Amino acid sequence: MELTAFGQTDVGQVRPHNEDAILLEPALHLYAVADGMGGHKGGEFASRICLDTMRDYLQMAAKGHAPLVGEAGAAHSEAANLLGSAVRFANRAVFEAAFSKPEWRGMGTTIVALTVAGNRVAIAHVGDSRAYLLRQGRFKQITEDHSWIEEQVRAGLMSRDEALSAKGRNVLTRAIGQEEDVLVDLDELELQSGDCLLLCSDGLFGMVADEEIAALIGVAKNPEAACRELVACANGRGGRDNISVILLSAVEGKGLLAGMKRLFKG
Repeated sequence: MELTAFGQTDVGQVRPHNEDAILLEPALHLYAVADGMGGHKGGEFASRICLDTMRDYLQMAAKGHAPLVGEAGAAHSEAANLLGSAVRFANRAVFEAAFSKPEWRGMGTTIVALTVAGNRVAIAHVGDSRAYLLRQGRFKQITEDHSWIEEQVRAGLMSRDEALSAKGRNVLTRAIGQEEDVLVDLDELELQSGDCLLLCSDGLFGMVADEEIAALIGVAKNPEAACRELVACANGRGGRDNISVILLSAVEGKGLLAGMKRLFKG
């Protein structure tokens, strides 16, 4: 199975600078999107510190020099637990950095990351950046937002339609760097030929509906074309936030377009 990936981050049309960051490390089979928060460019540093620390940790782990941070979950593979450990390690780095400069106090970031080992994908996330799976023409979100709005929906206090226009959409209930320790959500799946995995910040899904995202990916020639179309679409709708996307496609040596034709055939 051939795995191809592309990522893009864009400041959008409103924000003065980009607090998002992306990471593509094929040698580590690591891909991640982080959406920073914090005044005086604190969010910009938080997202970058998070991703750089995760990369460095997994590089050390590959050499056998990285102790596990937190407890391993029996329900998850070694690769998933290692990814979760990398996120917890990064959380401590951001938390400690926030005390190093007055202008960084309170900074934090979301994170959604995945690693690939053979046909197995491990996904870790904290906050409201998302992972989606496009498989056989079906597009679904595979992470749950750690936000006040999502908690209201899950508790049955607000409908999904009401949530689309409700106030407080940006209020997070969990983020990297806010506490010394953080709870990391982990998930795993088996890749199938034709699968596409999308990692993105809320600058994309806050401006473009899931159905439109799926359609744009479905007609793209390759991950690069898909990412550029997604960013352009979000900007065309107003680009009210920074926009970051990473798209990975898995096909048996025939490229994304052939895989998409199979997915949407009929």
